[in-house]
Amino acid sequence: MTRSSQPRRQERRVALEGRLLDAAETLMGEQNLTFAELSVDRLAGAAGISRATFYLYFEDKGELLRRLAQHALTEISEAAKTWWQAAERSNPDDLHQAMKNVLTTYRNRRLILSAVVEESAYDQGIAEVFNELIDGVRGTTRKIIERGQASGRIRPMPTDEIADALTWMVERVCYQMVRNTAPEHDDTLAAALTQIIWSSLYLADPTK
Repeated sequence: MTRSSQPRRQERRVALEGRLLDAAETLMGEQNLTFAELSVDRLAGAAGISRATFYLYFEDKGELLRRLAQHALTEISEAAKTWWQAAERSNPDDLHQAMKNVLTTYRNRRLILSAVVEESAYDQGIAEVFNELIDGVRGTTRKIIERGQASGRIRPMPTDEIADALTWMVERVCYQMVRNTAPEHDDTLAAALTQIIWSSLYLADPTK
């Protein structure tokens, strides 16, 4: 493969992953199937590609799910940036908007993200991708806490443990509650997460 053809192949792969992500979510949603129940033939057909094209880019469904996990969890991280980028201003409205964004993004990708959690119990590769992306969120949260402590806006606390606990709290709320409740409950969940995180971290009272 020539050097000039590599970017084009990567672009085709990214576009193909997007089509397969949409196909997987459509099949799981409309036909009430789990990711494990989806065959390569069914996925390829729904994405409008051949079985041969699928295997040209992916070794198997496990590799596909690892790639889809990266897409979905990256979207979750992007959704949280409303707070991450404004954390030092310590405005509860920014945190609340970030939680709403996270819940909305999770709801949109809940089928794939649920599949990632479930398959990670059996597939070491998927577990590694999931844990690596979660570690990224935990690392960013730790930096927010450390910067806030340095500026006097966040209370003294065991940084690593609090960052880990808050990250897993949000992940579990999404996995256990968002996927099992109606969308109209998301505002209440976002408000609850905002209150818990704000009260845990910041010295200021979010109601003032």
